[in-house]
Amino acid sequence: MSLERSYMTKPTRAPVVPTLLVRAEPSRYVSAERASELEALGFCVRAIPGAGHCVWYGRMGDFLRVLDGWV
Repeated sequence: MSLERSYMTKPTRAPVVPTLLVRAEPSRYVSAERASELEALGFCVRAIPGAGHCVWYGRMGDFLRVLDGWV
């Protein structure tokens, strides 16, 4: 069982409100497969290549760019 699957509950339906997930790429916590599943459910998923778990830490410019068009 992967770390991701051991503690996360999978949503079974689309989010009720617009929902953005910003993930590192690659991510130890949200795999590319899981990101695709979330997108199929209606989540907006954006990635920051090379970021760590705290995607804004040390990558503030990249983090703000993925928010373009969202906020």
